Amino acid sequence: MGNCSTSKKEIILGGLNCAHCAEVINDKVSELEEIKSCNLNFINKKLTLEIACDLSTDEDDVVSNVIDIVNDTEPGLDIKVLENKNSNNKKVEITLGGLNCAHCSEEIGNKVSKLDKVEKSNLNFISKKLTFEVAKDVDEKLVIDEIIKIINDTEPGLDIKVNFLDTKKENKKEDIEETHTSNKSDLIKLIIGSIMYIFGIFQSATGFESKFANIVFLIVYLIVGGDVLLKALKNLFKGRVFDENFLMSIATIGAVIIGEVPEAVGVMLFYKIGEYLQGIAVGKSRKSITSLMQIRPDSANLKVGSEIKVVSPEDVSIGDIIVVKPGEKVPLDGIVIDGYSMVDTSALTGESVFREIGEGEAILSGFINKNALLSIEVTKEFGESTVSKILDLVENASSKKSKTENFISKFSKYYTPFVLFSAIVIAFIPPLVIPNAVFSDWFYRGLVFLVVSCPCALVLSIPLSFFSGIGNSSKYGILIKGSNYLEALKNVDTVVFDKTGTLTKGVFNVTKIKSIGISEEELIEYAAYAEVNSNHPIAKSILNYYKGNIDLDKISDFEEVAAHGIKIKYKNLHILAGNDKLMKKENILYSPTNDIGTVVYVAVNGVYKGYIVISDEIKEDSKEAIKSLKKHGVKEVVMLTGDNEKVANKIAKELGIDKVYSNLLPDEKVDKLEEIFKNKSEKEKVAFVGDGINDAPVLARADVGIAMGALGSDAAIEAADVVLMTDEPIKISKAIEISRKTNKIVWQNIIFALGVKAIVLILSAGGVATMWEAIFADVGVALIAVLNAMRVMK
Repeated sequence: MGNCSTSKKEIILGGLNCAHCAEVINDKVSELEEIKSCNLNFINKKLTLEIACDLSTDEDDVVSNVIDIVNDTEPGLDIKVLENKNSNNKKVEITLGGLNCAHCSEEIGNKVSKLDKVEKSNLNFISKKLTFEVAKDVDEKLVIDEIIKIINDTEPGLDIKVNFLDTKKENKKEDIEETHTSNKSDLIKLIIGSIMYIFGIFQSATGFESKFANIVFLIVYLIVGGDVLLKALKNLFKGRVFDENFLMSIATIGAVIIGEVPEAVGVMLFYKIGEYLQGIAVGKSRKSITSLMQIRPDSANLKVGSEIKVVSPEDVSIGDIIVVKPGEKVPLDGIVIDGYSMVDTSALTGESVFREIGEGEAILSGFINKNALLSIEVTKEFGESTVSKILDLVENASSKKSKTENFISKFSKYYTPFVLFSAIVIAFIPPLVIPNAVFSDWFYRGLVFLVVSCPCALVLSIPLSFFSGIGNSSKYGILIKGSNYLEALKNVDTVVFDKTGTLTKGVFNVTKIKSIGISEEELIEYAAYAEVNSNHPIAKSILNYYKGNIDLDKISDFEEVAAHGIKIKYKNLHILAGNDKLMKKENILYSPTNDIGTVVYVAVNGVYKGYIVISDEIKEDSKEAIKSLKKHGVKEVVMLTGDNEKVANKIAKELGIDKVYSNLLPDEKVDKLEEIFKNKSEKEKVAFVGDGINDAPVLARADVGIAMGALGSDAAIEAADVVLMTDEPIKISKAIEISRKTNKIVWQNIIFALGVKAIVLILSAGGVATMWEAIFADVGVALIAVLNAMRVMK
């Protein structure tokens, strides 16, 4: 087990259907000293931990403490600790059917953990599953035999089933198992309870002996609400009196005590029906969101000699050859070494048009091969592949909470204690101070308060709305890194573009050559030799135009002057190639040109020899993108560029841009952004759109940093808050549209939930509302809020 460095752990909490409990678990885990950061994504039931370990910290102890918190807060969950993505250990799960002795369970767990060949082990008594890991070079069958002997010696007669785990498929398997088993048993209880409740009501209505009807009602109460009472009892011993199960139990038992038996049982029945329907709705939304991100490959066809082995993508190394058949997902990033095919990139980009791909071209995980066999040399391990980064980004987006979510989290901490305190006041104070007040009447009003005391409608629907918005955006090739950025997008009133690669294609072509005293061929040759060591798009376009062979040994004294140009010595000639600033700096007598485009002036031995004009091309959808932004309420569109004023103004006029800043050095772009911020209020947000590679400081400074054309670019994915997988600026307005729709639904849910609860609380204090209205204000409102949240995905 030993010591650990800073590490990441993922824990699946199977069966977690209580949003409020998820919030409590996340808060408690985040308070642990060893936890650097944590995020519980209620949608996919995954708790992600970053453990800040030192020499005295044992990673397994930390995970064990987290599991204790989970079990204390919400007992009965099926907890699975996922192995690290880079782990080479083999994982085995043994189900111990019939294990009902907690002490024996602890003994088995302790004995297994002490085995030399077992790296990690965990026996979950609730799920009756023993999970352990062995190193890759260990024969797991011998270890399994040894463990089975320990089990049989400690607790004979158990039904033992061994399962070799594929952690990549665990999550999927868990969801299927859990949904079918829990939903089926709950449904049977609800059907039996409903039939018996109707029978009890019929008996009461026909004047049959009320005692018999009451017995029927109490049987229904135990069938339907037995698990609620059990959880309430456990929580009472743990001092958790603000738990929904405890409050619902007190409210209904109190109603039974004062003689409102049919109403108490009906409230419990409808509470459970509401919870059941809510669970189905949340489950459907989970599936809908997950289906948007069905890009994770299940397997890879690894070429070993002349054979093909089907393996997990995580078992493939850099340099291995994989084969992708027609109809299969590309499991890892790589280079096509054989084959020519069409690929569907829609899962990553949202684009429905197929792309041609052939030998020598890069191919990304998540693409779907359509019509021919492809052999691919792997260039990235699965953990670093495009598909892994995207899935990780979307799954952990819920850790960056919006202001609205933070408000709801704080509100829910105070709401339940406030309503509970109010219930106590209403139940006991008026009978003491109001003459002739009937105690049972005021006590009933207090019980009604208890039913409305859980803020589940908000705690559940608000994060669900934001996560649905993030999932929906990914369908269009827009990756939003957090709810805070999705919320900020709705208030964007200024969009600042970095021109090259966003509004223009960033593909530069030589459009004019003007030589003086030498031939055009010589002028291009000098410029090409000067630019050969530069990565700038301008340099590449000159080299593409030259097309001659370049002998690097002929170049000496290379010097790049930032934002000016290049100096070199070639064939004993001192060559300068750059903009007008370089000519002025070197005191070259030159003739400035009025041509539109980027101009590279060339001087040889201090004498001006001409210029080359390179022009960039505007993207097809740039004009439409600016129009769409204005249509969506963006007040000002600004363009920043290092180009000269003439080129910048021409592009701005053509696209309908409001303001232009030209001739900017890279560090000056941040200064211009600061200028734009000066006149903005807290609510008016500024978005910056760049390529994510050369403008990380500007992306970081903006309220929302948007990187375009990020497909295959790790730098862009890392740098930005919002990542557009394609080169289409039109998608920025789509992101704003999804943001506004999401926020509209969020506030609909907040106003609706709080409004209904407030009305019911006021009416119940006045003796008008009954428990029927209260149960609607609790589970009815929560169900409607969840269904409304699902509209985000439409």
